[in-house]
Amino acid sequence: MSPEQYDIKTFSQESLDLSLVYYSDADATTPVNLTGYSVAMRIMDKPAGTVITTLSGGSGITLGGSAGTIVVARTPAQVQAWKIDKGAYDLVVTSSGGKADLLLHGSIEVVKT
Repeated sequence: MSPEQYDIKTFSQESLDLSLVYYSDADATTPVNLTGYSVAMRIMDKPAGTVITTLSGGSGITLGGSAGTIVVARTPAQVQAWKIDKGAYDLVVTSSGGKADLLLHGSIEVVKT
């Protein structure tokens, strides 16, 4: 599976809520059962740059088991703590067997309001 590029734009005074479903097939009909998986989302100051923070399951990211859902949720204060205007991120899920898949990557922009 090839990682998807998805650029995120959020506002410093608003919550960041990102939801997606991880499918096992190209037709997007069969969600991956994420039970036993771990997840990590690195927020960086630039692509391949310094990691500002890492979100994980139970700490900013919720995995939805057999539904295959991944939900990233941050409050305005948590977004502001990143102290970036523009940066980059990547989101990786890892199976209980250790197979890691880069699902998403892209730019992240925090617009000051």
